[in-house]
Amino acid sequence: MRVSLIGVFLACTPLVLAAGLPPLERRQESTTTATPTSTTTQSASSQTPTTTTVTGSPTTTTESASSSSPSSSASQSSTSSTSSTPTSSSTPTSSSAPSSSSVSSTPSSSSTPSSSAASSTSAAPSSAPIPTPSTTPIPTVSATPAPSPTPVKKPQGGQGFKYTPTYKPQSDFDFQSLNLALHQELIELDLFRFGLAQFNATDFQNSELTPEDMSLIEFMAEQEVGHAQLIENILYPNITKACTYSYPTFPGVRDFIDFCQKLTRFGESGTIGFLAHLNAQDTAALIMNSIVTESRQQMIFRQFEGLFPMPYYFVPSITQSMHWTLLSPYISTCPTGNPTVKWTNFPTLRVVNNPYYPDIGLDNTTSPAITHNRTLVTYPGRELSLSWDAPGAQVGFNGSFTTNSTAGTPQFVAWISQLNTTYTALTNVSAANGVTNGTTVQPGGTVFDNGIAPLVNGTVYVLITDAAVAVTPYNLSQIESHIVAGPALFTAG
Repeated sequence: MRVSLIGVFLACTPLVLAAGLPPLERRQESTTTATPTSTTTQSASSQTPTTTTVTGSPTTTTESASSSSPSSSASQSSTSSTSSTPTSSSTPTSSSAPSSSSVSSTPSSSSTPSSSAASSTSAAPSSAPIPTPSTTPIPTVSATPAPSPTPVKKPQGGQGFKYTPTYKPQSDFDFQSLNLALHQELIELDLFRFGLAQFNATDFQNSELTPEDMSLIEFMAEQEVGHAQLIENILYPNITKACTYSYPTFPGVRDFIDFCQKLTRFGESGTIGFLAHLNAQDTAALIMNSIVTESRQQMIFRQFEGLFPMPYYFVPSITQSMHWTLLSPYISTCPTGNPTVKWTNFPTLRVVNNPYYPDIGLDNTTSPAITHNRTLVTYPGRELSLSWDAPGAQVGFNGSFTTNSTAGTPQFVAWISQLNTTYTALTNVSAANGVTNGTTVQPGGTVFDNGIAPLVNGTVYVLITDAAVAVTPYNLSQIESHIVAGPALFTAG
């Protein structure tokens, strides 16, 4: 006899995800010393420059990563919309996928992403017959509340075991954190469909990606439908509807894939950063179930790009204001009535010489693959050229947010990677016309003292700060009052 856990869930918790939402509608448009410590010297090789590192958390030696600040060049816009009318559903659903971005020829929710993909490349016929799904409903058993039995023996401790979950925000902090996560899910949904609409099967094949790979991207868009629906159900009725988005220009498929890799990275890092701080830990448990999927998406985009899929031990976390600083420049306009966002926008930071193909160790001959035996595209001691804006710029949807910083004189570059925040000296600082420039060098170090895993690897975060503040992933927000600009994304491997 099959017992439906959803039935148990509903019967036992009548307040769960109250009212719910309908499926999203198809869119009509297409280290750690508390103060800077002594300087340590790290040489990447006999040919690389010396690295001067100011430690802010316990580390030893490192490797680095690439940035994704919004481009000032011509951008591409996309529009989407969702319904906010409640239905009788009270559980998170993803039964209907939102549709295309504003670009025409947007792929449908079928197994083939677009008509062009279907027409230009035919899949090899399978010798095994495809089973036909049964149309007969499979019976399940409705669950009912039952008296609490004698508890199963387990160690003392833990929390939430006698708590009836409601899966609703318990504070404004909860609401604003989840609202930010919803913005992230909605832009990912739009971006994935936007790229599939802009590039056809031939374009993907020229980048050595197949129609099957296109279908995988489309399925990732469908995953975003479910992720958005979950958060909407939790936040109902005060929910954010899909906005219009402005992306950097994508000259080719690889540019689109690279942007997806970076967008999904700061999406997962931002969500991981707030989960442990939510008052509503029942809700945190649900969101964790979606963010682990996001991490898989980010790894897939790295594989599509020809990068090593996961050249790190730990995924770094960032704060909500860091997340919002990276996300908001890509949101052009939002519907009237969307909830406001209360996180801080820090001034924009750019890595002028960010590693990118064709560049160090990564070029156009690097093919998409499950993996390549190349875990770095840059090295400790490599000089970074940085540029950042003064506070006061209007950013975000409808230009309704103003960048702000309470920090003093810029002195350091903070590198948030894996479990550490490491600092290097900021040098050659000059300012003109509201823009400041400076340089630093990529730090070395390893995560632990075994000297195996480079500290800076994968896609990491760099910020300009006025102090080298000792922080860990759990209290990372203590660095925020010292942020002059950033973060920016840096892809070291």
